[in-house]
Amino acid sequence: MNHESTKVPKPAISHLIWWFLFANGGGLAALVLPVHILVQGVLGPLGVVHVVDRNYDTWIGILGNPIVKLYLLGLISLAFFHFAHRLRYFLVDLGVPAARTFPVQLIFYGGAVVVTAVTIWVLVTTAPISFG
Repeated sequence: MNHESTKVPKPAISHLIWWFLFANGGGLAALVLPVHILVQGVLGPLGVVHVVDRNYDTWIGILGNPIVKLYLLGLISLAFFHFAHRLRYFLVDLGVPAARTFPVQLIFYGGAVVVTAVTIWVLVTTAPISFG
């Protein structure tokens, strides 16, 4: 019996990371994003709840909070990773052979990484962090 042919398969760590980001982005897109739109976009303008208005001082006060920065970073970046993964596998399901290649993965996931980097840059440079 040849023991060299019984190799233990290695886990695909990169695949695990993309599916993790996909699942978390899907959860946020399905649960948190509609609530955010309802509160900030519907109930706020109707006067039911107090929300951030279009005043610059209010925006800077809210964006200075580090919890709000982390919330917006997670909401935006995970939703884009979910979109990139879903669109790529949609093309795989359609039978597009190029969807499995590395350049296409680089385009989709790289786009999500670029959006995340731009989001971090905007959140860091928009308002200084304040804990008060």
